[in-house]
Amino acid sequence: MKKLLLSVLFLALIAIPSSSFAAATAKKAAVKKVAAKKTVAKKTVKTISSATVKAAQQALAKDGLYKGKVDGMIGPETTNAVKAFQKKNGLKADGIIGPMTLKKLGVK
Repeated sequence: MKKLLLSVLFLALIAIPSSSFAAATAKKAAVKKVAAKKTVAKKTVKTISSATVKAAQQALAKDGLYKGKVDGMIGPETTNAVKAFQKKNGLKADGIIGPMTLKKLGVK
């Protein structure tokens, strides 16, 4: 009886840390999976040429929303102007110069 009790106690002491380790490992794997999805999502954003950005900036300036230098560079002023334009035109105001925003701006 004493041997049986010691055996059960020994097995319990081995099993508890193993299950905690497995849970921690599973949690780390889940976090890595989410981080990987975010990285992939960032990489799939299509880039646009500086000429297209210039055309968008010109259209935004004509609309009175952009007051910065028309330089083909996307900076805070451009992003804020794009957000204001998107909001004004019923688009998702994310500040990204995407196909729908370009279409509404009249930029090809």
